[in-house]
Amino acid sequence: MPFRLFIAAYPPPEVAAALVDAACGLGLSSLKPSSPEQVHITLLFIGDTDERQLDEAAESMHRAASGVRAMSLSVDRLIALPERGDARLIAADASAPPVLIELQKRLAQRLVRTRPKREREFRPHLTLGRFPGSGVRLRERAWPVAKLIFEVADIRLMASVLKAAGAEHREVARSKLESPSGDRDRSVVSDN
Repeated sequence: MPFRLFIAAYPPPEVAAALVDAACGLGLSSLKPSSPEQVHITLLFIGDTDERQLDEAAESMHRAASGVRAMSLSVDRLIALPERGDARLIAADASAPPVLIELQKRLAQRLVRTRPKREREFRPHLTLGRFPGSGVRLRERAWPVAKLIFEVADIRLMASVLKAAGAEHREVARSKLESPSGDRDRSVVSDN
């Protein structure tokens, strides 16, 4: 059975909840808020992957994370995406320190099977809610929020299963990033 895989960085639960609350506070009535447990930054979408390739994907993630230090990210505004046309979602626009950009490039080099014709630039963001259908027209596209800073101490290989009620995410593996003292750990979560 194939899994839809992606690699993500998750904020602490209290940060995710605060960001979802901020999106709900915009007063956009048709916005369907994300569950705080699912708020994350997608570092790389891998796509459909055979179950037999899960260990290989986890090992590639661990190798890409090797030597990468934990980092602080910040959010000080919410944005509508895509940038042009009807908005399909509201997201928290996250900072992009060089270490995050380097990690994302490493993951892409190890795990992207075929290069798209037009590669999109990586824009770290946390999806906080989606609009139904093809989206909505918005007059405003960005809203300031009180600055939140959070630590990214690990990255996770996740499996996504699409269900009638929405996507369900399950952690497959986790790679801890190096602490300032150089400690690192990697773990594989399996409940197959």
